[in-house]
Amino acid sequence: MMKVTNNYIFLIIIFFCISVNAADVQVQINGAILDQSCNIKSTDLTKNVVFDDLNPSNFPSLGSVSNVQEVNIELENCTGNIDKMYYIFSGDEDSSDPSLLKIIGQAGSSSEDLASGIAIQILDTNKKAIALNKNQSLNQIITDKIYSFKFFLRYKSTNSTVTPGDASSLLYLDFYYE
Repeated sequence: MMKVTNNYIFLIIIFFCISVNAADVQVQINGAILDQSCNIKSTDLTKNVVFDDLNPSNFPSLGSVSNVQEVNIELENCTGNIDKMYYIFSGDEDSSDPSLLKIIGQAGSSSEDLASGIAIQILDTNKKAIALNKNQSLNQIITDKIYSFKFFLRYKSTNSTVTPGDASSLLYLDFYYE
């Protein structure tokens, strides 16, 4: 009698093992194999550029500019021989000159608190003006694992009268590879 009971227990265990239901799992894989790429150094993912306080009299006429502020973004882990790198500076365009970055103020600023008659100009490493929201070619081959991407910022008057106030803004920089 004991032997028959053990067989039933064994059959019950087999029954439970056989009757297990399977479920399909879908795993979506996303990625890319790039011949050329670099990473932005983590400490350079956010940059704060601070200008010295300026007076409206520093901008005596339309098109007057401030001193430049240099900005360096370090690219690392570059794969070498990167020859098709592009970048774009993006942000809100100034209504007087869409190639310039609009003054939007810091978070919580009202329009009454903002400086007017002024915008921010972006300059390349040769201090040549770069248009906002337009793709640019680096026109250089990156052969080292580390590359310093340098550009400059400055204020530029967009009106013959500049009024004082918060002259802050927000600029984005994206890199592309082909």
